[in-house]
Amino acid sequence: MGIRKNVTEALELPKEIMLGLPLISFVGREEVTIENYKGILEYSEETVRVGTMAGVVRLQGRGLCLKQLTAECMVVTGSVESMEFLS
Repeated sequence: MGIRKNVTEALELPKEIMLGLPLISFVGREEVTIENYKGILEYSEETVRVGTMAGVVRLQGRGLCLKQLTAECMVVTGSVESMEFLS
């Protein structure tokens, strides 16, 4: 990914598109949008684990729910207490 990353940075292209990296957006603590995910690894009302090119993203909270799910994007709602990248 080295040369691709260098070209992307030199041309100031969007990294999430060119390198397949996740784009994660929060709306307060109530909604999280994850674009460019690879798959759902765990799903419950307390934990959502998602595979991405950057590793596994874990959301923890209460009342978590998949509001929207497409091949490119997912939206999780509920009370999000934490988000972390796992190796």
